[in-house]
Amino acid sequence: MKTPLNRREAGVSLVELMVALSIGLLLTVSVGYILSGSLQIFRVQGENARIQESSRFLMDTLGRQITQAGYAAISTDYSDPKLAFAGTPISGEHGVVATRAGERKDGSDYLAVSFDASTDCQGNAAASGTVQNEFFLNANEELVCASGGGAPEVLADGVETFQVLYGVDADGDYSVERYAAQPGDWSQVRTVRVCAVVRAFSRGTSPTAQQYQDCSGTPQTAPDTRLRRVLSATFQLRNRGL
Repeated sequence: MKTPLNRREAGVSLVELMVALSIGLLLTVSVGYILSGSLQIFRVQGENARIQESSRFLMDTLGRQITQAGYAAISTDYSDPKLAFAGTPISGEHGVVATRAGERKDGSDYLAVSFDASTDCQGNAAASGTVQNEFFLNANEELVCASGGGAPEVLADGVETFQVLYGVDADGDYSVERYAAQPGDWSQVRTVRVCAVVRAFSRGTSPTAQQYQDCSGTPQTAPDTRLRRVLSATFQLRNRGL
């Protein structure tokens, strides 16, 4: 008969336990850091995509509207005596909040374009065959479109600034001599230059306060850590002969 051997249970020392805990903690922190960085990259990319999509839609919409200013739907069967557009193709206000005073953000510009069309900027039927579409920034920093004095509809949100300059042809040679914020004679306007500053919704999408040039070309430092993008485009008034 064999006598069973006495065996002592083997364990880990305190030093080994501390080393294992340290390695586990290091791995946990590393995984958390990688996850946090991935989430931040995902958030920044999402905000960038939103800004780009909003910017593209905004400028495309404004461009289509402005280039149609003054368009006259002249009949080809010679039964319509209309030979030219009878309304005011383009008008606006620079900073002064007179039109839509209860809705506009103070200091933002107001732009109105008019032309013959079957639908307005909101897709509603134009009863008279002529539309007057208004574009302005509201108190919620949303660029909106309204038509015929009706309720506005949001085109883009997160818009901090909306500024408009008008290319003036004072001598009638169909060449723009200067850009003015408030032309004295709207019939001399040949082009329209639109500028907008669009920002991200979330703070922390920029590592530091962003440095950028505003619509007037003045260097600015953002008041927070949101991403911002400055949009600028010049559109020709095709129905003015330029």
